[in-house]
Amino acid sequence: MAATVDVNTLLGRVGYAEDVDPRRILDSLPPMRPALAYGRHRGPWRRGARQAAVAISLFQDTQCQWSIPLTRRPMGLRHHGGQICLPGGQIEPGERPQQAALREFEEELGVSPDVLTYFGELPRQYVYASDNVVRPVVFAMRMPSTDWVPDPIEVDEVILLPLEELFRHESRVSKPVRRKVVIANAELRETDPNATLQFPAPAFQWGGNRIWGATAIILDDLAQMLLRSQSLGWTTATSGTPN
Repeated sequence: MAATVDVNTLLGRVGYAEDVDPRRILDSLPPMRPALAYGRHRGPWRRGARQAAVAISLFQDTQCQWSIPLTRRPMGLRHHGGQICLPGGQIEPGERPQQAALREFEEELGVSPDVLTYFGELPRQYVYASDNVVRPVVFAMRMPSTDWVPDPIEVDEVILLPLEELFRHESRVSKPVRRKVVIANAELRETDPNATLQFPAPAFQWGGNRIWGATAIILDDLAQMLLRSQSLGWTTATSGTPN
């Protein structure tokens, strides 16, 4: 494998040749942001919110197919129990987002990351439930020579999501989500104290795995970044581990 990986290499492996207009593909993909967003994706995050980083790690297997390792969180965790997430966690004092993402990758998956290419960061996401401002960091890595050794406290299962699933219309589905309605007016709150609202949240479906919420939005941002980069001719990236 080459020491660096470019965007055309990634998209070429998911069936998009250089002569295919990426803008046409972008326009055809269903949006991944929910219609009912309650300000989550546009409004400012809370001052003092925790800073976190996640690792979007692209691996190429022996059949030259690209995949992204995700983790299923244990059901007993306080936040996002049972959900499928990207490896990541809090940025420690003195750390850069890239360093935090790689550290969390190793802590959660039990293997040392071997970075081939650092692509940069995707847009930040504020996750209300855990009060985290998440910085997604994108790498291409060499496939580990050993099995995953996931941390049982944080990881129930390691899932390798094929990169091509991000571009398949059939993989983009929705998940019904029910949330409690918070009513500020005391009189209205007494009328229906247990009011809830159900709405469809966009998700990726792969096999028996449904990926939604901030993770789905970040993966969609990755797909859009790759397609836009090819459209604009941005095929270069930084080789090796970021400082």
